[in-house]
Amino acid sequence: MKQYKGKVLKAMMMLLAMSFALAGTSTLSSCSSDDDPYFTVSENDDPRILNTDLADSKIDRKTNYKLEIRVTPVHYTTVTWLLDGTQIYEGTTIDQTLPVGNHELKIVATTTKGKTTSRTLNVVVTPAADDPALGTNATELWVAPGAETTIHKCKNLGTVTKVMVGGKEVAFEVLEEGTALKLTAPTGLENGDYAITLVDADGVQFPGGTIKVTTEPRPSMENTLWEGEFPVTWGTPFNVLKDTFLSKVKAGTILRVYVDGNGQGTAATSWWNNILTGKGDPERGDIMVNGPAKWEFKLTDLSIQLLTEQQGLLLVGDGYTVKKVTIE
Repeated sequence: MKQYKGKVLKAMMMLLAMSFALAGTSTLSSCSSDDDPYFTVSENDDPRILNTDLADSKIDRKTNYKLEIRVTPVHYTTVTWLLDGTQIYEGTTIDQTLPVGNHELKIVATTTKGKTTSRTLNVVVTPAADDPALGTNATELWVAPGAETTIHKCKNLGTVTKVMVGGKEVAFEVLEEGTALKLTAPTGLENGDYAITLVDADGVQFPGGTIKVTTEPRPSMENTLWEGEFPVTWGTPFNVLKDTFLSKVKAGTILRVYVDGNGQGTAATSWWNNILTGKGDPERGDIMVNGPAKWEFKLTDLSIQLLTEQQGLLLVGDGYTVKKVTIE
């Protein structure tokens, strides 16, 4: 019996020893399995841009464009930033202002072995609220080489120290408390559309749109305000546009009045004074009408003042019919 118990104990001890041995082998196998991942990065790898949230953006001129790019292999990769094809920065994090306009921003990752990858974004940069800007009247933005033109409805021109047309500096003058710009177009330019650039004292450039510099005659851009048949007499002046005319014109506007008949008259204020001179009868300067005719009046600052102070526009006289009234 004692001998039997000894054999059983010996067998159990052997089984226990085998269990520990198997457990150790299993642990060792799990630590050295060929299936476990083992990552390496080298300069021979293809570059990758890891950002998954790159998107187009819109900012104003005074707001810095900020973006950080994550790449691999990070120690062997250089990131360059191209704005409309021109390099503006090198590094993984950009933080700078961009010029006004609609831009293509290309981000290029290049390894030391010359392998590259890239991402392209659209960035819209809008003018800041206090940036200078020009009016957009097409008639005023049409000028012959060497000739002058005045652009109205401008803003914030007080900081402008230089004006460029097609890359050439031009003579200019700021008028009407910073709301108008008179410039002289360069000579020697071929007929075409040229960019206007405004520059402030710090050298910051602001796009001012385009101007057509051409020897071609400026096309008519008349806007008809009224058309019909209105017989004018001393007792019945044309007063259809009396209360609305002033809101549609400015200094430099050309008023055209198409008439027919046999008589005399002119464009006047509601006080019956000439809109160009302010003079009344008999010095008002009435125009004689003998058949179809076209009157032209180029409004001045004085015209605007007279129309404002003397309650609007009349066409006065006798013996003629107003057929059409236009402005340009």
